[in-house]
Formats: sequence, structure tokens, C-alpha cells
Amino acid sequence: MWLIWKNRNSILYADTQDSTSRMLQDMKEEVDQWFFLNSTTAGVDSSRTGVAEDDKWQLPEIGVLKCNIHANWRNAFLHSGVAWITRDHEGNVSHHSRDALCHMPNRMVAELQCVLWAMRSLRDLQMTKVTIALDYQEVMEAIISPQKWPGFRNLLEQVEKLKGEFESLTFECVKASSNGIARDIAKSVLRDGRYQSYLALGGPSWLHDRILRENQRSNV
Repeated sequence: MWLIWKNRNSILYADTQDSTSRMLQDMKEEVDQWFFLNSTTAGVDSSRTGVAEDDKWQLPEIGVLKCNIHANWRNAFLHSGVAWITRDHEGNVSHHSRDALCHMPNRMVAELQCVLWAMRSLRDLQMTKVTIALDYQEVMEAIISPQKWPGFRNLLEQVEKLKGEFESLTFECVKASSNGIARDIAKSVLRDGRYQSYLALGGPSWLHDRILRENQRSNV
């Protein structure tokens, strides 16, 4: 029912839809994944999945940069806006970046490509201890159990390979409410026609006040 509802919204709001065979495959994968994650023998807990329950942005550990990412996927015929922003254990912004990805066939591919783009950027900036925070649960599940997502094997293998280039890299699934800065930067790509790749020190000036408020809330 959840996937039918999501496909309905894709038709109404994004002018695209998955084929019936694709939907059935996704349903099977969702059911298999649900049983796997809820199996008493699977040994999966919140420390493994990295699922955060807080509504507000949380500070990373000392010495670790938190990189919030988001992919704003519309449909297969439009660009997808992507963004990441890094902050340290005091909430200070290190860098932020945005870009546009072309012809992503579905949101899952867009999100995984966003993960890879962020990882490559962080590697090139020589950030060695990172927590990547994202708000799309399916991507988190695919990274944890890639064997359950054979349709995305190539992308997941690239993620696993890139992980080896960091001293420490973990993934954390967060609520959308605590990922608002990255989401707004990603949405600005398509909304404002900012298709050119962009990397800058610090945070965007138009979100400066919100970043400060998030930092203050995380220290409460």
C-alpha cells in the first residue's frame, strides 16, 4: 500500500510512474527487507542502522565532520538538485556544495548518486572522519544490506569501495526535519535554476540564521 501511494503521488506531482513489473519487484524487496530488519536473528539495531530519532540536527562526535546530504528528485526527464553541507562538533560549517544531476530514472538512483558525489567531494577535500546523514530510509537499508537490493548493485559497490578511502565513515538516517539545510540547498538548484556545480567554504548566506538556530538547539 505504501508503494502504491508513492506511485500515485509520482503520477500526480512528478508526472512519472514506475511500470507494474517494477512496482511488484519493489514490493517484494520491501517485504523481504522488512522481515530481514525485524528478524530476531538479524541482529539489526539502531546502532547498526544509524537511525536518529531526534527532530533537531545533532552535533557529531569530536573530531568527526557531519555531512548532511539530500537529492531533490523530480522525475526522469528533469535534473535532480543535490547538496551537501559539513559541520563539526561545535556546529561550525566547514563547506557546502550543490550540483545538478541529469536523467535520474527514479529517486533511489538519484539518492545513491548523491551519496557517491558527496563521498568523492569529501575524499578530494581530505576529510577523513565523516558521518553522512541522509533522510531517505531506503538508501540506508540498501547500504546496510546491498544483497537485498540487486537492482542497485553497481552503485552500492561503488559506495563500498569509496568507504575504504576514509579513515572513518559512517551513515546515519535522520528525519527530514533535522536535514532541512541540505534539503533547502538541494531544492534551490531546480527552483532557482542553479545548475552550475558549486563548492564554497562556510554555509550559504541566505541560510545563515537557520544554521545558527540549529546550532543553538543542538547545544541545548
